[in-house]
This record gives sequence, C-alpha cells and structure tokens, in this order.
Amino acid sequence: MENLKRLHRDILRELPDMLIFDIFWRLPMTDVVRTSLLSKGWRNFWTTSPFLNFDNRAMLFGDDSKLQNFVNRALSCWNGNRVLKFRFHSRHKLASSMFSDVDLWVNFAVRNGVEEFHLHVWCNSVTGWRGFDGKEVYRVPLCLYSCSSLKELSLQSCNLEIDGNVQWNKLESLTIKAFRVTANLINQILSATPHLKVFDLTYVDKGGNLSIQSTSLKELSIFKYFLAAADLFVVSELRICTPNLETLEISGFPYKKYLLMDVSSLTRAFLDSVPSDHFFQFGLSNALSQILPSIQHVEYVALSDCCTKEIGAMKTKCAHSAFLNVKSLKLRCCLYDYKQVIGALEMFPQLNRLVIEDEKGNSHQDDTESLKFEANLPESFLLRLRTVEVTWSEGYGVFPLIEILLKYASKLEKIVFQLNEIKSPATSDSLFYVSEKLLRMRRSSSSNCKIVLTKLRPSSHWNNSGN
Repeated sequence: MENLKRLHRDILRELPDMLIFDIFWRLPMTDVVRTSLLSKGWRNFWTTSPFLNFDNRAMLFGDDSKLQNFVNRALSCWNGNRVLKFRFHSRHKLASSMFSDVDLWVNFAVRNGVEEFHLHVWCNSVTGWRGFDGKEVYRVPLCLYSCSSLKELSLQSCNLEIDGNVQWNKLESLTIKAFRVTANLINQILSATPHLKVFDLTYVDKGGNLSIQSTSLKELSIFKYFLAAADLFVVSELRICTPNLETLEISGFPYKKYLLMDVSSLTRAFLDSVPSDHFFQFGLSNALSQILPSIQHVEYVALSDCCTKEIGAMKTKCAHSAFLNVKSLKLRCCLYDYKQVIGALEMFPQLNRLVIEDEKGNSHQDDTESLKFEANLPESFLLRLRTVEVTWSEGYGVFPLIEILLKYASKLEKIVFQLNEIKSPATSDSLFYVSEKLLRMRRSSSSNCKIVLTKLRPSSHWNNSGN
C-alpha cells in the first residue's frame, strides 16, 4: 500500500506542468485551489497556473459576495508569469454593484496578456430589455478592445460599446451574444480582425443593416432576435461578402433582405428559424427565396422544422428547385408531416446521406391521399440515397416516411433508427414493435438494406451531429 502511494505521488510530480494546467482548465477554480492539499510541493502550484477558470455553474456560489470574495482572493494570490486562458461565467444574475469588480478581473486578464478569454455576466431577457440602454446589463470595459494578445474571445450577456480603436490583430475566434451590438460596431470589429476565422454572433436587431465583409472568415453564425414587438417591423438587411467562408449558419427571425454576394467557397449551410405562425410565414418564405440561390453549390445542408416546411411548400413555385451538389442533408421536422418532408427532398436529387430529427406534432394527414401523392414523385427521386438516420421520440408517425424511402430509394444500404428514450414516454418494447413494422414494409430493389435500431441520448444542439 505504501509503495502504491509513493508511486502515485511520483506520477503527479513527473507530469509536465502544461498538462497539469490543462487539467486545471477543465476544473472549477474551487477544485484547483484544493490541489494545494495534495502535497507540500503543490501548496502554491495553482497560483502559477496560466489557465484560470471561474465558472460559477460548477463552483455553485449562491451568494454574490462569496463569489466576489473568492475571485478577488484567488487573483490576489496568483503570481504566475502570464494568463493564457481566463473564464468567468456567472450562474445567476449579478448585482450591478459587482460590475466594478468584473472590470478589475477583465483588466487583470488583459494586463497579463490573455490569449483566450470567456466572459459571461448572466442576464435574462427581461433585464436585457430594460437595460439595453441603461446600467442593468454589464458593459465591456474599454481596456479589452486594446488587448492585442487575444486569439479567442467569447462575450455573452454584455453590452458592447467601442470608443476608440480595436486592436485584435491576432484574434481568430470571436463569439458575441449581446444585447447591444450595432452594425457600425461589427464593421469596426471586422476591419480590426484580419485573421478572424470563426465568428458567432447573437444579437438584438434594433434597426440598421448588418454587413459581414471578411477575406479570412471560415465559419460564420448569425442569430437575430428581438426584445420588443415594435422591433419586428424594423426593416433590416443582411449583407455577406466572404469569399473564403466554408460554413454558414443563419437563424432566428428573418431579415427583410439578404445579399449573399460572395460565398463561393461555402460547403456547409445551416438554416434555422424561430417557430413560425401566419405572421412570420411570408417573411420566412421571402428569406429562403433570397438565400437558396446563393447556396446551391454547397455539399451539406441542415434545415430546421420551419425551413423544412417552407421549402416543401415552395418547391413548385421556386425557380431554383434543385441543389445538385448537396450530398448530405439534415432535417429537423415533424415526421407526421411526411408529405412536406418528401416535397423538400425532391429538391436534393444527388443526396447520399439523410439525417432526420423528429419534432413532436399531431397528425393531420389523410392516408387515402398517399397514392395520389406518390404518383407525383419524379422518376429520379432519391436514386442516389444510401444512408438514412432517423431520431424518433414519440408515436409511430414516422412509418409513412420510412415506407416511402424504402420504396423509392433503390440504392439504400442502411437505415439507422434511433429511439430517443430520454425524451420519449415510449414503452420498453417500442424498438421491437418498430422492427416488426419495418420488416413488413414493401421495399424497392434495395432488398439488402440494413436496418439498425438503437437507443439515443439527446444531443446538446441539433446541428452538431450528423456532420
């Protein structure tokens, strides 16, 4: 036993410092400080760590003053050479009286040459609404804009106001999820980030046109939302000129006008939208009719439920009705509305791989219309489709769609049928029932199609899987 303890201590001491610091980065700072108890040699080791992670979601300080005191004491004990990574994430709404301390923490990171910086001063939408132009939402201090050492930056639930020059010459990845972001501010940031490759923007549209122009961007994600009903009537335009962009995600409430002037290098497109009703239907249809012609050359497309419905409905009147280069498609949709799903699939004649995530819904289909519906399918329908992955969570409305896929996709090699049991109240014999049903379905010449039934844990974000 004594030999095992000695071996354990030796292994800890022999680990490279940067490996230990990387482990620290993955732990809440309270646990990192506790490493001082491991041995005398480790008593002050944490104070030299270049990675500081004050993530209150893991530290679980329920009181602002305790969190405030802990961060201040930890930073006062730190005596390292440089802070390479710094994270502060509040678990709940901070009192505005703490904002001055947050300013000190930001200054600390900037002063010590931080390269990766994450700041989330939690704020709910109601507070954001009231504090959009006031003091209830944290405002990023000016010193951060002059931090030339930054390579990765994430700012959430903050207001951004720039008074002077932005000096982010080394920045490669930028995430902004804020209440106050103006079009002029974005233009100023992009002009000051010549090496920016990843840009993730979530913001409140308060009017003005958003222009994204960059020759370095590889990945771009834009989510637009509103806080007041009056903002829905604001005329806004999204202009994108990014000749080297490879991945584009546009989500949230639609703009009035889209100008995708140069996205020639695009290979992946994600189109998402808020749940639509009659009020938004025209806006979404208008947005898709403007976006689709500019992304026809991509190889991978992911569509949310609303976009799937609109594309299925606009198929017959859309002049650009074929995506000849798309090999992989992901749909989040209501499987009961299989006719709209099939309508959308008609626009992807070269499809090899199809991933479908089920959205719960009620069936309003008349099964007697199925033969008439199928009679309108083109002869080339899904002739190249080889793999299908379906995530299912409730009911058996998936069967009509699967039956059509088995009947028409003559090259189909594999269907992975995933039961999301965590979301579903389905009984334990659901997979057995599904397998029995699938085996009795009529098939095309793809008689050797392999059907895999499995249980699935829900993913954190719908467009992160099926890539």
